[in-house]
Amino acid sequence: MSGTGIVDHPGAPLVPPSAADAADAGALAAELRTLETLSRFDHDGIEARAQRAGAAAAELGLTELELRARLVEADLSRMRGNVAAAGRLAQDVHRWASDHDSRHLLARSSFVLAAVFQELGDASLALEHAVRAVDLLVEDSEPAMQIDHHTRLADTLGLAGDDAAQERYDQVLRLAEEIGDVDRQLVVLNNRAYSATVCGRFDAALAFSTQLQTLGAAHGVTLHVGRLDTVARALMGLGRLEEAEAVLLPGLAPEALDASGDGDAGADFLLTLAEVQRQRGSVPSAQATLDECVRRCDRYGLTSIRVRARREQAELHAAGGDFRAAFAEHKRYTQALVDLQSAQRDARARALHAMYETAEARQQSRRYRELSLRDPLTGLYNRRYVDEQLPRLLRRAAGSADEVTLALLDLDHFKRINDTCSHEIGDDVLRTVAQLLQVIESPQDLDREVGSFAARMGGEEFLLVLIGRDPSVAARQLDAIRQSVATHLWADLTGALPVTVSIGATSTARLSDPMPAELLSRADGHLYRAKREGRNRLIGDLIPPAA
Repeated sequence: MSGTGIVDHPGAPLVPPSAADAADAGALAAELRTLETLSRFDHDGIEARAQRAGAAAAELGLTELELRARLVEADLSRMRGNVAAAGRLAQDVHRWASDHDSRHLLARSSFVLAAVFQELGDASLALEHAVRAVDLLVEDSEPAMQIDHHTRLADTLGLAGDDAAQERYDQVLRLAEEIGDVDRQLVVLNNRAYSATVCGRFDAALAFSTQLQTLGAAHGVTLHVGRLDTVARALMGLGRLEEAEAVLLPGLAPEALDASGDGDAGADFLLTLAEVQRQRGSVPSAQATLDECVRRCDRYGLTSIRVRARREQAELHAAGGDFRAAFAEHKRYTQALVDLQSAQRDARARALHAMYETAEARQQSRRYRELSLRDPLTGLYNRRYVDEQLPRLLRRAAGSADEVTLALLDLDHFKRINDTCSHEIGDDVLRTVAQLLQVIESPQDLDREVGSFAARMGGEEFLLVLIGRDPSVAARQLDAIRQSVATHLWADLTGALPVTVSIGATSTARLSDPMPAELLSRADGHLYRAKREGRNRLIGDLIPPAA
């Protein structure tokens, strides 16, 4: 991709352009129309052609044509994972197009930005740009380009669960059928089926998947593993596991896996197959498939899929009756997921800064920074937040009249819930407990930089930090939380199994210079005692022993 910024070429010559220059400009415009409609499919040689077209346009001083070429490069770059670079260039082009009233470039840059923000996890900005990309497209644009823009809008709506996506999908599918574009028909059907599975609409997903298979077979197009995965996911959602496995098996050929168009070397496909095989009771086959998935993840550095593979490994251990190994692997999965989510959110913040330095970008960066400090399962703060904020909080409290109560809370017999009910139910229990813990936040904390908060320390252990409250008041609030967990209506989740917590608490009231490690150690000691003395109890400094 040439250059990092955008400049206007002085190129409008002082003498009329020659016939040769005009012919060159016409040829370049025709080439760019072709590239803009081909780039959706990343055909071989497109990037080199776009680079040549951009260089030729720059030499002729045709800035608008040069930027069209660079947008083609940007979208290709985005599909290969270079989201920040693609977003930065698309933003630059969008600003230039606004300043020079270039409707086509505004539409095309919005088209790229819609995908960039979708990948950065900002659904609202993705939708905003997808709408603009459609609204700004001129009526005489290539039909293929109209399909692409409307499909991107439909995808953005569909992934958000908006019913308006269906009308869009119908529209672009009809248009693709009218011009006989089989490739785009396949894209529309696959994306429509995939978005339906994301929203849990498996009957609809299967209908679109069936159309996808029928169309591919009618035109001799072999579905790549990404599309086979979409079909299988629809069948899995309906409990039709045998059919799902039959759909997936043709994709096991090494050449099919290595040619995965999703850049994951077939690892995601293998993870789906392992899940299907496990659910069908074929544990040895599922383990062999998962082993190959993990091998490919390690070979190609596929961190996200590798984390999900840990969860599947825990399920396989449980299916084989090794619940100790299942619990250990699930804990590794949980920690790996926390690390991955934090890394991804930090990467999104960096990508936004790389795209543009504006107040909006800084606001987005702070939002992703906040998300990186949250536990993805419960929404509470994570251990990273505790490590960063607790020392500062204690230093500020030491210089004021505020007292700090710190409590460690642990679910009693949580392994029994996972082993008896499933890890999914265990996750639901953790989320519900997290909601009950959020009552510690109060209006009096609004005046403080950091107020009372709850955090998940890992597994089934939580931390509660209460600021500015007398220890006896804090103790009553902590015991009220213990009782609210014990009396919550758990039957719908855990059946006859009770859910209770043990709490160990300490306070800065009797400490002159409290340190985080000291407080955590004291709270942990009280928690151990609460467990030893029968669980479902609160023990701590200045708290009378239970009757």
